[in-house]
Amino acid sequence: MSNPVWWDRITEEVSTVQREDPANLPGAVFAIDTPADGPLISVVGDGWSTGTICAIGTMTKPFTATAVLLALEEHGLLDVQTEVWRLPGMQPYAESALKKHIQVRHLLQHTSGLPSIQHYTASPKSRCNDPTGPPPYCPQANLELGPTGEWTCYPGGANEYMYVDGQCRPARTLTIEQVSRYIMETYDPVTAPGAEYCYSTIGYVVAARIVEALSGQSINRFLKDRLFGPLGMSDSFFIAQPTGDVSLDLRIDDGVTEEQRARIADVALITRDGAMPPEVAPGPDGRWDKYRRGWRFVFPDGGMYTTVTDLLSFLRMLRDGGCLWPRRILSPEIVQLLVGDHGHGHTMGFGYRRQPTPYGQGAGTLEQLGGMMTYCWMELTGDSPLAGVFFSQRLPNIVVNPNMGAGMKIIFRVFVPAVNGAVKGVHP
Repeated sequence: MSNPVWWDRITEEVSTVQREDPANLPGAVFAIDTPADGPLISVVGDGWSTGTICAIGTMTKPFTATAVLLALEEHGLLDVQTEVWRLPGMQPYAESALKKHIQVRHLLQHTSGLPSIQHYTASPKSRCNDPTGPPPYCPQANLELGPTGEWTCYPGGANEYMYVDGQCRPARTLTIEQVSRYIMETYDPVTAPGAEYCYSTIGYVVAARIVEALSGQSINRFLKDRLFGPLGMSDSFFIAQPTGDVSLDLRIDDGVTEEQRARIADVALITRDGAMPPEVAPGPDGRWDKYRRGWRFVFPDGGMYTTVTDLLSFLRMLRDGGCLWPRRILSPEIVQLLVGDHGHGHTMGFGYRRQPTPYGQGAGTLEQLGGMMTYCWMELTGDSPLAGVFFSQRLPNIVVNPNMGAGMKIIFRVFVPAVNGAVKGVHP
């Protein structure tokens, strides 16, 4: 069956942008899903296909949030206003009068007050960091997974030094249990919990600890069992390459095949100076390692790999109230937490637009953007629910001297408006 003419026209618009500026858009796979037309998927760029697997960066967070809600529900604890310190394994938060007020909802909505990615000079003094001194350095540290950066509060990306088992160790060599404990003991909220929205990657690392403490499983294996498997998301995973530690791999390895590894897209470095972004530590060869070989850290705040087809399955399930007919995947309570307006412009897993967007989306749009230029959105209101996805793999400057704008224009000035114009007749 052929595609609708309007979808072919959208594909050609994106293809034209890619042909004219392949350095900025090396390739992409993009899709929408509506009740009228079902899934429509297109590809641009050499080597890209509908089965291309991409690292989705911070778009991982809705999946980590789903895992938290599932684990809480399975233990009769589905109350997002629960103070985190009351949950198993979270006792470090009981030792601080301020941290004691952090609730589950604060972690998932970025309202915990925990800091965002910051330079080491803005972080507290610890055994691994002197904010008034030179950049963190430990001669005994094992740096085989890449160097550590000068940035903190982004464990997987910056490979931050953390004091564990009597020495400073790079975060990539540690487990979620070790990293989350260090975070809980080291970082205080910079604003009162619940007071305001402040994006924080480390809040989601702490949230992942809840899953592991309750379930006894690594969060990625928990998601594979409870979500990816039931939804048929066979190309969704966190561990692209085993660590080589047999006992650890029994706990965290996703069982990714060579065929799947071959479909993981290369990441194009698109920074202003041609160097790695300063807040992202390279791999051992000085470049980003798309396989994250040997990492012990599962990276729950930004480490998931998936395909457009798999992601659409997840969004479609949310659209259909938590069901993959005839099977229920998520309870109505969890679905409402993930898609409902819970304040602060954020659900318990997605950004939430209270006003129409400049790109033609309506109020109530759910969305999530990844730093490697991945994006999804979903509109559940009205007569024609819509889900859309756009994947490329670009690593731009984000925190310092940012240049994400060029890639975002492709998504928000070309693809999304064209979809909304064709499907809803809205032309921003």
